[in-house]
Amino acid sequence: MPEDPAHPTQENAEASRYDRIKTRVNRILNTYPNPEPAARAVKYVLAIFILANTIAIVISTIPDLPITFRIQLFTIISICLTIFAIEYILRLWSCTHNPTFLGRVKDRLRYATGIYMIIDLISVIPIIFPFFFPGNYALLHIFRLLSIFKLVRYTRHSDALQLLQRVVFKKREIISILVIFLVFEILFSSTIMYLVENAAQPDKFSSIPAAMWWAVMTVTTVGYGDIYPVTPLGQTVTGMVTIGGVLLLALPSAILAAGFMEERQKEQAGQNQYGTDAGISLLERVGALKERGLITQEEFEEYKALILPRLRDHGDEGENKK
Repeated sequence: MPEDPAHPTQENAEASRYDRIKTRVNRILNTYPNPEPAARAVKYVLAIFILANTIAIVISTIPDLPITFRIQLFTIISICLTIFAIEYILRLWSCTHNPTFLGRVKDRLRYATGIYMIIDLISVIPIIFPFFFPGNYALLHIFRLLSIFKLVRYTRHSDALQLLQRVVFKKREIISILVIFLVFEILFSSTIMYLVENAAQPDKFSSIPAAMWWAVMTVTTVGYGDIYPVTPLGQTVTGMVTIGGVLLLALPSAILAAGFMEERQKEQAGQNQYGTDAGISLLERVGALKERGLITQEEFEEYKALILPRLRDHGDEGENKK
């Protein structure tokens, strides 16, 4: 007897409920931005556990901690890693709705090989590590330290970070040229200093690679002081290299600042254009309602009086920016 669509069987109802739960879990964990209260609560809870895990791991590297306090730190780390493991399993479970088993396996493999899922996997490895490598505490400690990279997942959706990515991508040619100039300055200055200072300090400037350490410290104006010129010519070259390094390293900041301003202006211009287009569209719809006799002339004038000031405001903002 065929099933009645209006009265689904219990099996179909359970399958439908299962799919709805999976869809909701996937939306909560993978949709950004997500204004749902549940999604925001999960986001904040995970952020708290990530922060607690990071702080506990950093403090646990202090060598002279009391045993009781160290045990408490490892308990906090274990709880945090357990939460991360549950999150990882839920992400992997809810990432696909393929009707076939093979399709779901392929979807999950594709999803699991993403860079952020790999980071999540590394962060939960310490949970299962003792079962495969019992007694290897050094390697376990390394994987616990690597779980700090869990922070990367929850910074990638930052608006400021996405803006920085767009700016760097658009200015990539200029930044590449500056990097080439920086490498050239380091190579050139280390070669010159090797020729100038090798005779006076054969132990410090013994080769061009050894002089590169001095060049990097001088170009970046860090100047550790472990290697420095003693000849007048070497000191003169050092001054020129330092000035060149300051000027060269200041350029990327100016370029990025200009790129930020350009992106902000484009965003604001897009918002203003969207507001103008929406106002014109609304005015056209109100006019169509009047022509069809659905609103009176007086009502049309009232709507028009509300819409036109908004259009003028957007127009004035655009003119001021020009």
